[in-house]
Amino acid sequence: MKLIIPYFLLACAGISDSQGLSAQCAGNTAALTVSHDTTVTGNGNASHLFSIPKFDPSVGTLLSVDIKSVVHLSYAYSLENQDTANNQSHTYRTKIVRTDDIYSTALDPGSINAVNQTPAVMSPLLAPLQTLNYGPALMSYSLSNSITDNRMTNFLGQGTNDFDYENGTSASVQGPLPYGLNFASATDTTLFSVTYRYCPASLLSADLLFFSAAVQAGNEVLLNWRQAAVDPNRFYNVEVSPDGRTYHSLGDIIENRDGNYAFTYAGGANGTLFFRIRENNVSGAVKYSNLRLISFDAAAGNKMKVYPSLLSGGDVHVVLPLKGPWQLFLFSLDGRRIMEAKLLDSFTGLLSLPAGLRNGIYLVQAVNRMSSDRQTSRIVVRH
Repeated sequence: MKLIIPYFLLACAGISDSQGLSAQCAGNTAALTVSHDTTVTGNGNASHLFSIPKFDPSVGTLLSVDIKSVVHLSYAYSLENQDTANNQSHTYRTKIVRTDDIYSTALDPGSINAVNQTPAVMSPLLAPLQTLNYGPALMSYSLSNSITDNRMTNFLGQGTNDFDYENGTSASVQGPLPYGLNFASATDTTLFSVTYRYCPASLLSADLLFFSAAVQAGNEVLLNWRQAAVDPNRFYNVEVSPDGRTYHSLGDIIENRDGNYAFTYAGGANGTLFFRIRENNVSGAVKYSNLRLISFDAAAGNKMKVYPSLLSGGDVHVVLPLKGPWQLFLFSLDGRRIMEAKLLDSFTGLLSLPAGLRNGIYLVQAVNRMSSDRQTSRIVVRH
């Protein structure tokens, strides 16, 4: 005999670290937004890769990066009382559990993850070999995260950021063993979006001909700009920022006769720096140039690379930032050490995944035994 229990709609509020701030821009004007979104469908257990364009810093000053996922899920399964040995009838408590994990190097050292579930439902008394059909269970929820810290630097510039989105759906049962749990059907729709909140840039006067920045030998940066109309009472501040938000002055330059200007930044750096010119007029008016972003190659070359990042088995290739005595480790997300390998003096290595490794997310870690430098990346196993 079979019984059918329909589930009700579950609406979950999700998670957020947003402060709900309604920051205003200059002149008490509201911040602007630009959004990138994509929708995917799946079977409740899937891995999706989203590539989202970065924010062009010349457009304005970035205030926050708002990441959001809206999920709609339908899931059905059946439960059978298999206690034929004792010929006992039993009741069971069941629920649907859904996990979402969003990872990107732009989010390091964190990630976005959440667990949503339906309320537990008590079954009627099931006789031996009686089957109860559950569902379809309908879940609708959202999870969101607003980034306002120094990780915003990872979202500025050209190119894209990749987001690895893992989801899993399962049924949870509480009750006497033995019982049989059989998946019936699952479909889901996920709307993933990244929204940039920003204040528009205030440009220099219309007679500015250009403003450029270029890396020179020794990681120096040469800044050049030109004004077509010369004003002897005007002067400029050259400003730099490590995150595109907080700037400090590198020095002042007085207006000259030909309107051509050059300034060399010799501070040296790894990673990304943002430069702008602050124009100060005799009237007291202050205007800012577009931003110029410089990414130093040293930053890109100082990180471990792991490939492939999504695999079903075989070897994980590890490329290290420099040659040395490295120790490679593979960990599960709960901290269990799965395997390790020792490199005597090399900048490349292999981790051969053990047979039967379960689907999921694993951490690859490399530790330099001489310098104690520690590098971490992530792979996804999906059979």
